[in-house]
Amino acid sequence: MKSSLKELERRQTEIRIEVEEEEFTAAKDRAYKQLARRVEIPGFRKGKAPRHLVEQAIGKENIEDEAIEQMFPSLYEEALETHDLYAATTPSVSLEQREPPVFQVVVPLRPKVDLGDYTSIRVEHESAEISDEEVLAALDRIRESQAVLAPVERTLQYGDFAIIDVKATAEDLPILDHQQVTYEVVEGSKMPLPGFADALVAMEKGETREFTLKMPDDFRTAELAGKDCACSVTLGEVKVKEAPELTDSLAQTFGFDSLEAMRERVGNDLESNAKNKARTELINSALDAIANQAMIEFAPVFEEREIDDLLENEAQRYGYKQVDDYLKMTNRAVEEIREDLRPLAHKRIVNGLILSELGVAEQIELTPEDVDARIEELVEQSMAQSQEQVASQATPDAIESLEKRVRDYLNTPEMRDSVEHRLRTNRTLDRLVEIATGVAPDVAVEAKVEEEAAAPTEEESENG
Repeated sequence: MKSSLKELERRQTEIRIEVEEEEFTAAKDRAYKQLARRVEIPGFRKGKAPRHLVEQAIGKENIEDEAIEQMFPSLYEEALETHDLYAATTPSVSLEQREPPVFQVVVPLRPKVDLGDYTSIRVEHESAEISDEEVLAALDRIRESQAVLAPVERTLQYGDFAIIDVKATAEDLPILDHQQVTYEVVEGSKMPLPGFADALVAMEKGETREFTLKMPDDFRTAELAGKDCACSVTLGEVKVKEAPELTDSLAQTFGFDSLEAMRERVGNDLESNAKNKARTELINSALDAIANQAMIEFAPVFEEREIDDLLENEAQRYGYKQVDDYLKMTNRAVEEIREDLRPLAHKRIVNGLILSELGVAEQIELTPEDVDARIEELVEQSMAQSQEQVASQATPDAIESLEKRVRDYLNTPEMRDSVEHRLRTNRTLDRLVEIATGVAPDVAVEAKVEEEAAAPTEEESENG
């Protein structure tokens, strides 16, 4: 085998692997022997038929394909070792020539990251204080969640809920056909069609109103865009939303002793959420600041795979198991969607590389004991949630058995790796916050102090 290198842009290298004729002949012999064991030739025991008959049954091209597939992995590893290369992920392989084979292999190299003077970045920390008005607004939302629709005897107004039968057609095609549907009359609403809500105002119970609207220019069925739509609506009932007052009784329906206790809990939750939001915004700003000064290079394959993941997540978010089904629903070209996702994919990769390099630079280290402690925290959290859900049915033995299963699961190698990764990421983020707010210790200075503290004194050296 001969191999040569060609350096490419964006942390990639191309290896050209040329297989010698003798190597390929030997590989084809091995492939033939393996395939021959699976072939039955009439009149011969398996493995005993003449080679030319077996080759006819298998096909010369199939033998070559099997040989090429079998020999490539070892040739690739040998080429990497010869040129002292480390592949960061699976390469892209093309076959330039079949006999003897010549492979063109594009190898993604490890990303290159230089954070620059990251310790000098500073980000203003937004306040996470919560006002009384925000607490009251949250309590009002809770009150609204308990609202009921009550019938009223008057004409329909904006803000009401109408119980209607509705039919609508455009170009003799049905657009709407519903009975006894509840419709909120919102001024200026474009649902189900622009002007529909406005056309219902001042209707009386039992009234039927007919009117014509224009279909939207961007309607999903292009043939109907901009066409007239004939609507017929019968109002069955007018209802309004009635919400309960903020009282101790309302608070008790949510498990609180009093309204004041619910108010305190809501305030604490809002404050916690505000702190988390402020921290997230600070982290994002700090990452952006580092990215603007850093030198970061990575192979294109990482971005493409990140886009694959984002696309799959997007499909699942809309309830599709297969990306192809999601793409059919969007009625958009896959290339267009991928380009829309590219900036986010790029940002996620850059942020991940920054955090990984920052963890190394700041000497963020974990011990097995750290992981054990975090697993115990997760077990406690899981058991607390489980006991709340099944407190009345679960026996002590069942709870103990469940706790053991949770702990055993979290201690599997895959889950320990996951817990360790998240723990290291969180500690790295903590250090990033300290750096961005100017309270981080100097790692180099700390290391020097520890080194000096560990070094023997002159007197100790003499005594030694």
